[in-house]
Amino acid sequence: MVASSACSSLLTSDAPAETVYWLEAPEVGGGASIDGSPSVTVRVAAAPGLNSDRLLVRGPGATLNPYAGARWADDIPTVLETLIRTVLEDSGGFSRVSSSTTGVRSDWTLDLELRAFFAVMAAEGAPPSIEMEVRGYLDCAGSDGPIRIAAATRATENTLTRITEGFQAAVDIAAGELMNHIAERC
Repeated sequence: MVASSACSSLLTSDAPAETVYWLEAPEVGGGASIDGSPSVTVRVAAAPGLNSDRLLVRGPGATLNPYAGARWADDIPTVLETLIRTVLEDSGGFSRVSSSTTGVRSDWTLDLELRAFFAVMAAEGAPPSIEMEVRGYLDCAGSDGPIRIAAATRATENTLTRITEGFQAAVDIAAGELMNHIAERC
């Protein structure tokens, strides 16, 4: 004889709900693209360990761990590629901005690798700093030049809400630096 309960607890969990965090593309000004503006293809990859949808913290002894119960809306290279494409589209300087996955040929290519995107533990209980580093190349108008963007901020409190605000601040700084690189080189 098999007994079954209509109020089974097989689908319940004592684990806290996971929180999904979102990053916004910063405002860079600009407007509609101008006829004759170049098109650009954007590709963002990640160094080993960073191709994740988890919010990461680098601790002592070079450990890299996820924050429990917290993740980004998608893997971070995909999130950052979308943010960069949005920034470039909103700048008004490009006739078309596409992802490398579309296979569309473009006038320019922005090929980046995420080398750091994590919180760094500070003293016990102190808010962490946020580190972001992106390296790669910008091929524009036949000129292929290296790009290195580094951004560092500090969370105002040691809470996930304030830590994600620190990540957003790092993204904002990096987007501004990227636009400066493009303006100087192309």
